[in-house]
Amino acid sequence: MKLFARYSAFIYLKYFFIIFISLVGFYVVIDTLTNLKNLPTSANLQLIYVSLTALISINYVLPISLVLALIVTMINLTRSNELVSFYALGISKNRLIMPIFIISFIISIGYIGLCYTPFAYSKERQESLEDFQSFERSTKWIFLRFENKFIYIDKLFGDKQNATNIRIFDMNGSQILSQITAKEASYEDGTWRLKDNTITTLPQDIKLGGSGLKSSNQDEIIIANSFRPRIIENIKNKDNLYSIKDAIDSINTLKNENINIAKIKSVLYSMIFFPLFAPFMVLILYYYMPVTGRFASLAIASFGAIFISLCIWGVLFLLIRFSINGAIMAELGIILPVVILMLFAGYKFYQHR
Repeated sequence: MKLFARYSAFIYLKYFFIIFISLVGFYVVIDTLTNLKNLPTSANLQLIYVSLTALISINYVLPISLVLALIVTMINLTRSNELVSFYALGISKNRLIMPIFIISFIISIGYIGLCYTPFAYSKERQESLEDFQSFERSTKWIFLRFENKFIYIDKLFGDKQNATNIRIFDMNGSQILSQITAKEASYEDGTWRLKDNTITTLPQDIKLGGSGLKSSNQDEIIIANSFRPRIIENIKNKDNLYSIKDAIDSINTLKNENINIAKIKSVLYSMIFFPLFAPFMVLILYYYMPVTGRFASLAIASFGAIFISLCIWGVLFLLIRFSINGAIMAELGIILPVVILMLFAGYKFYQHR
């Protein structure tokens, strides 16, 4: 790597970490003070709560930190006349910004990778500490339809991959064919294992003197399907919390069940496409920053860049909420704005080739 590339990358990373850590700390302090009455009594759980709050704040402060770091980097390079010196040495604008753009793009991709892991459920963990002062979280009284069956679950433990008191009604249109009652069920490797089962079969021809209900017991029933506990939990809960993996699995599982999956698609697109706003915004702002402070006010330039960045950041957040609530299509509210930023950034890069 060239010396100028290492230097600009070092300066950018230094300011990024300063801004990022500062914003995370500010978020944690405000959140902790706001929810002081709801904090667990245990000191260990309080530390875990603060750690989870810091993880949650990454969703909000990481993209804007990447953009603000670019603004601070350019202002300081301009103020010290280092930026104009680079250009005087024959370094083109595109060559100078590429290390910074690559760093911001890699960090954004790393964040998208984090959303594939349980990191996406940090807010759920935090809320469980507030409500129950425990990590154990369960969902009660679930009633849903899947593959022409009505399923009732009294209590579901998504983290443990098991459930208690399950009733499965096998249907033929509006007619009940049979009912399976299980005291416990566990999910493993794409199969549900129902234990301690009672199978009740209803007669199809109900008439006076005809055969009645038939009941039998079975120790274990194995049902193979992809309807994982986390998917069931997310259908019941209203928090719109998904990891990328769970969102994709939910879409694939529910797309043929006449269930509206627009909200799930919106959450998935927001995790994949919204973080890419930062590197493209970094590229766009760079080409509009002043080269020297002699012909432009650095204070006005930095204020304008920060104001525009915050406005675009806020508009994208607003469009994401509109998409999740179903007011607009996810493709228009989430993907299209990021694509527009990408095309405009590509145009500016091509313009300065």
